[in-house]
Amino acid sequence: MSNKMLGIVNLEPANVHVEGIDDYRPVSATSFLGRYRILDFMISNMTNSHIDDIQIYIKNRPRSTIEHILGTNYNVNSKKGRFSILYGEIQGNNELYNTDIANFKANIEYIEQSTADYVVIAPSHFVYIEDFNEMLAYHEKMGADVTIMYQSVSTAKEDFAMCDILEFSEGKRVAAMSKNTGKFKNRDISLECYIMSRNLFIELIQKATATSSLFWLSDVVSDSLGDLKVVGYPHKGYVTCINSLKTYYKANLELRDRLDDLVTEGWPIYTKTNDTQPTLYRECARVSGSLIGNGCEIEGTVIDSVIGRNVVIKAGAVVKNAVIMPSVLINKNAKIENAVIDKYAMITHIKELKGTEDEPIYVKRRDRI
Repeated sequence: MSNKMLGIVNLEPANVHVEGIDDYRPVSATSFLGRYRILDFMISNMTNSHIDDIQIYIKNRPRSTIEHILGTNYNVNSKKGRFSILYGEIQGNNELYNTDIANFKANIEYIEQSTADYVVIAPSHFVYIEDFNEMLAYHEKMGADVTIMYQSVSTAKEDFAMCDILEFSEGKRVAAMSKNTGKFKNRDISLECYIMSRNLFIELIQKATATSSLFWLSDVVSDSLGDLKVVGYPHKGYVTCINSLKTYYKANLELRDRLDDLVTEGWPIYTKTNDTQPTLYRECARVSGSLIGNGCEIEGTVIDSVIGRNVVIKAGAVVKNAVIMPSVLINKNAKIENAVIDKYAMITHIKELKGTEDEPIYVKRRDRI
């Protein structure tokens, strides 16, 4: 069934801003859980659903994504499968116009050339696992024009800021869409994943372009609720939306103890392979409750943290409740708590960095402090 689908990994919407991190790469290309990138989970959803034609859209700074994708085997059919990394050359510097619709329009020929009957458009900044074959079967059973994946949550006051809220009429038909401003605890949150026919997708791109140059796909779907049968498809299981530094930090630490919610037998998460040696733990090392990537050298203490590949933590250093990206050096006797340290940073002079769970400290890429 899934060879009937074109997979599109969408770019991040305007409400996604991971302070500091997205100065260097798309949020989707950011290191996650010590060995993955965030977009690995959505691409793996597609390839595990046997979708072989996948388009990945990038708003800007494409280098990190290209390097990662080109070096990763996502188990795509080597003869029939293909990846396309696409982005639009938006004129001027106004990010308001850098919408997903503008990028789809700029690359419309690649959508038109596809032979797929359906298209699944899924977000790059959400992390969950889903078999898109089951969603497509539901879409066909419901006789829907558009199917939107959603999850009923009780944490809408704290999480999913400015994500779409779905309101339903009878038969799970979407009656209205609005933004989550954090006023209510219980809400049906759109996971920004859509299934529709490829022909309808092209029509909606054209309609959005004719209506407003600021329209996103969610806007044109909302604008078409009276004309199309739009239904909700309930997702069950773990989901997180990474749209801020706080949610990035929280998701990493939350999943230390819940990795089985995402990486399960029969549903592998593919990522770039690195030929690095196993992590070396010196006799003085003390590690508890942490995820540690390959190639590290640990002499100090690591507590309840996520450590990327090739990190060096010297003797006497204490790292607690922190997310450390690859190739970071933490020198002797440094104390790091509630922090996100970007790639290649060196903590050599400052002896203590301490944030809070709500406001983790961020150390920028290649910084020396």
